[in-house]
Amino acid sequence: MKNDLTHKIRPSARLIYTIGSDLIGDPFAAIVELVKNSYDADANKVEIAFKYTEVDNENALKITIRDDGHGMDFDTVINKWLVPATDDKLKRKVSKKGTRALQGRKGIGRFAASILGQEMTLSTVCEKGEKSVAVIDWRIFKTDEYLDKIELLVEKNDTDEPPGTEIVIIARDEAVQEIVSGTEGSVESIKKIDSKLSYWNKDTISQLVNELRKLISPFDESIEERFIINLSFENSPFSDIDNNIKIETFPIIKFYDYRISGLVSDKGEANLLFENNLNPNAVQAERIIKNFHLSKSSEFCGEIKMDFRVFDREPEAIDNLINKGLIHPVSKILMGKREARNLLNEVYGVNIYKSSFRIRPYGNKGVDWLGLDKSRVQSFADRISNNQIVGFVTIQPEELSGLEEKSARDGLKENEYYFGLKELALKVLSELEERRFAYRVKSKKSRGESSKLQDSINSLFSLTEVKSAIGKKLSEFNIDKKAIEEIDNILTKEEIKKVELKEDIEKTIAIYQGQATLGKIVNFILHEGRKPLQFFNSETKLMERYLNFYRETKDEAHFNELTRSINEFKINSKFISTLFKRISPLAKLKRDKKTDFSVLKVVNESIEVFKSSMTEKYIQVNIVGNEKVQIFGWSEDLYIALTNLIENSIYWLDLSHSNEKVITIELIENIDTVIIDYRDTGPGLTDLEIESGAIFEPGYSKKIDGTGLGLAIAGEAADRLNGELSARKSMNGVNFQIEICK
Repeated sequence: MKNDLTHKIRPSARLIYTIGSDLIGDPFAAIVELVKNSYDADANKVEIAFKYTEVDNENALKITIRDDGHGMDFDTVINKWLVPATDDKLKRKVSKKGTRALQGRKGIGRFAASILGQEMTLSTVCEKGEKSVAVIDWRIFKTDEYLDKIELLVEKNDTDEPPGTEIVIIARDEAVQEIVSGTEGSVESIKKIDSKLSYWNKDTISQLVNELRKLISPFDESIEERFIINLSFENSPFSDIDNNIKIETFPIIKFYDYRISGLVSDKGEANLLFENNLNPNAVQAERIIKNFHLSKSSEFCGEIKMDFRVFDREPEAIDNLINKGLIHPVSKILMGKREARNLLNEVYGVNIYKSSFRIRPYGNKGVDWLGLDKSRVQSFADRISNNQIVGFVTIQPEELSGLEEKSARDGLKENEYYFGLKELALKVLSELEERRFAYRVKSKKSRGESSKLQDSINSLFSLTEVKSAIGKKLSEFNIDKKAIEEIDNILTKEEIKKVELKEDIEKTIAIYQGQATLGKIVNFILHEGRKPLQFFNSETKLMERYLNFYRETKDEAHFNELTRSINEFKINSKFISTLFKRISPLAKLKRDKKTDFSVLKVVNESIEVFKSSMTEKYIQVNIVGNEKVQIFGWSEDLYIALTNLIENSIYWLDLSHSNEKVITIELIENIDTVIIDYRDTGPGLTDLEIESGAIFEPGYSKKIDGTGLGLAIAGEAADRLNGELSARKSMNGVNFQIEICK
């Protein structure tokens, strides 16, 4: 008897139904897939029609998708269109005319029609005048038959009709029976309604319109030939839905407040344009040329086109949006505030497009794939939330970008190229966020008039204005001058009493800021202490061995090795002790009284904390100054200010690919002031950041994961020294100055 060792796989007919209903996902995705097929067929126009009618005396919906593309011949219908997962489009890559990158490459999108209805008729006319008609009842694919046992009606004939394809789908609400396993191996039958007709209501039709509006990239230049989509309704039960809708991009995207757009090359070279469009009659524009670098877990993903349009959502910003000319698409009159907000709610999100077509679900409500809302919670002042942005990110095909679509049409595979896409998108958006925040601070749109914490504390404990107001009012009542003076003296004594409380509050704030700074530089501290700790761990075992050898042999060589180890222990112990002394000003829970202290000594101590890290990153430090220069106050405050500046410099100099990485600190003593001039050769600051003072606002950060506290804390520490931290314009890198009154 012969044993067969090979067997053929016979797929079940249910496979076709599974591809459509389970893999594609939802009716919106199904219609999108069929529209993409029309695009691949070089169609200039696709008509989607919903006709409410009766079929076999039952309520039904006929969904027709008709295009004017090149159509298909009989062989293509039989051997490609009806065959799942063919590689025809994967091999061809471009349409027959050679002008369009093919959208459908996996060969399964057409089976999404099974989601839309129970029956379908495909009529297609090719350019040779051959008409093919296929009739499919999707219900037959729910059987347990094998796929090769399913027979479909397909016929062909010659015609004078113009080329094109028409798909007619009949959708009904039907009761279906499903067999499920019950308890103890029994089989149960349940009835379920297959709601193909009633799925479509006002909300889902509105969502379909939005999906189609977002489907094609709004960049006119991205499609060489126009591709028009029309949606129509016949006998619609929804009276407030237009019978004919031409699918166009949302007009609101033209009325953005801020925009950044341009290209990022496959090597991270960015050529961007930032626009401030708050006043359309005087648009402010800035060209940005940058080289972006990625973290180790990310890879560059081909050339990317980005266009981020940001909308402020305060009441006055909505007024400004309307005044720019936001017209209602139906009434053709200016929109109201509520309508404008609703329209913004419909369109917001960051969309991803490939070869001009959107990849779902990016850009859908609630899909915050860049994590913008999380970033805004962490840094509310300067970050953009997901509902403020309408973004368009256009990527290249998979073979150029490494970005692969999932078969289920639910986004991109999260590989290293996807992480690179996210990282680059956030870096580009960060350029906009920095400039927007700086402008809002300068124009007092973010928080109104900014005031220093120290000024607020001084004002809180000062009764000068109160004394002046009381004195003026008492004089108006003709109160005796001597009585007024007595009241003034009482208030002055009360003011003096509060001085100690004021200083306690200043001390408490300073302690918290010191601990916050300690938290910021903890990685540097761990890095500095790691080597001595590793030495202690390994050298202890060697010392025990040398000691045992010496006891046994009395060999002087072992004694000398033991002596060497002890000396090394002393050196490393001293290093650890010195490190703790260096950071102790930041960890103090109590502050002594203010005293005169050496500025240069504190500068050197601040630098020492970062010494190993700067050596490894090839950062040179130049310190110029006289040790005799002294100021009065808490030395810890100067330490806090400098460590925050140095930590920032190390971060940006490490990212810089410049050969010159230098930090220079110079002490300048004048008659009334001491100036600490701080410079580095990093990427520097923009004029707007310097002029607006935005960099000193809590929450403002140019680092993607930054807290935005460093410079704010440094500025407040300088204020407690009776000084001021300011940023100056510089041709190369940053230039900060701490000017302290003696």
